[in-house]
Amino acid sequence: PESALGTAADELYNLSRSGRATRRLVQYLIMTGVTQVFSEPTVEVASYVRDRMRLLCHRGGPHCGGSADEQRTPVAAVHVRQGDSCDRHSDTAGPFNSMFAWDAKKGKVDRVGFRYCYSWGVYAAMLRQLQREYGVRTVLLMTDDSTGKVLQQLPKEQGFNWAYLDFPRQQFVKKGWMEFRSDLDENVPFSLAAAFEMLGGADMLVGNMGSHVTRVLYNKMVACSRTSTMPPFISVDGYGLCCDFTEDCSKDDIRKRNRPIRDCIHKYGQCTGGDQYFFHRG
Repeated sequence: PESALGTAADELYNLSRSGRATRRLVQYLIMTGVTQVFSEPTVEVASYVRDRMRLLCHRGGPHCGGSADEQRTPVAAVHVRQGDSCDRHSDTAGPFNSMFAWDAKKGKVDRVGFRYCYSWGVYAAMLRQLQREYGVRTVLLMTDDSTGKVLQQLPKEQGFNWAYLDFPRQQFVKKGWMEFRSDLDENVPFSLAAAFEMLGGADMLVGNMGSHVTRVLYNKMVACSRTSTMPPFISVDGYGLCCDFTEDCSKDDIRKRNRPIRDCIHKYGQCTGGDQYFFHRG
């Protein structure tokens, strides 16, 4: 950095990585601030949210009226992943090593060539856990479910109020990686940006920490938090903030690595093709 502002930003951005902010979340807050800047909605995205947001109210709560106490209850976000990353489906929540399994031929735990997605019942059970612990009444939903089955569950789930975006999702049907397809219309990028904006202000999260979408969403939630604590989250695939995507993520392995919390924050997730860091290594 050549300017005084650039020098200050560089110093602050790398503060905790250098060990000078031990036991602080300074750099995490900076990272979430960066996420917030790069995901600032355009006029078009704001209009997309306004025109396509739908509410299904079953009881008093945020977005749905009711008493003052009901409207002050925390809001949960849920990311129901059902699209191009779904190689197999499961009706039970993932273990801490959901991308690894025992290989009898190799005689060790090794990376598998598939990823799981989880049924609606898994997400609903975790939302009910948040309701018991925090009193959640209203849930903001994002999903790439192409079948419509997820949205069809909402009238039945009358313990919650629901907010979601109304747009054609049929094109999310699995045909390979979304980023390499040329047959998609503007609803794909707009719905993603709009969902980040709509869900980013929630107080807690049910999602898939093995997904970059869930992790970016969580960063926005940290930046928007109304409290001095990290937003609670439950990850259906078993991943958290301290496990790379290509690592064995059992609790024992996480403990053995004894990775500093700074690395858990900065080393955002190791994927095939390279590490993704949120600090300058220069």
